[in-house]
Amino acid sequence: MDRKLSYLSAAVVGLVLLFLGGFVFTKEELKMVSGLCIGLGSAILVFGIGNLLRSFIISATEEERIKRLIEIEVNDERNTRIREKVGYMTSKIMNYVILVLVMALGFMNVDKMVLIMVASLLLIEFALVIFFSNYFSKRM
Repeated sequence: MDRKLSYLSAAVVGLVLLFLGGFVFTKEELKMVSGLCIGLGSAILVFGIGNLLRSFIISATEEERIKRLIEIEVNDERNTRIREKVGYMTSKIMNYVILVLVMALGFMNVDKMVLIMVASLLLIEFALVIFFSNYFSKRM
């Protein structure tokens, strides 16, 4: 019952924010606050209503079973290896993307400071690879 009450209160807070953004903050100088309230209120309202409906549809025992299955799936060795491989390949490809971006910015004659900031991303990643390689080699 506690969860249902918290989901209902989240929906009410979202509805209040949506109302404030749409009807109270109507002046031109409060336009940004109005948009923020509408966006945040919509997200919280949908979150509250969705979880409230889910709590009525799925029983507590079924929810515990689903949580156990998700935990097994997340901690499965095969899935862990797949996530590691995906992270490695994504990092590898992003190195080339950043390198092409640095070269393109260089050919476009952008400000040197911007070029140095973007190129420093490659150096930061290189330093992180060294750090985490040392960290995990000592830990495992």
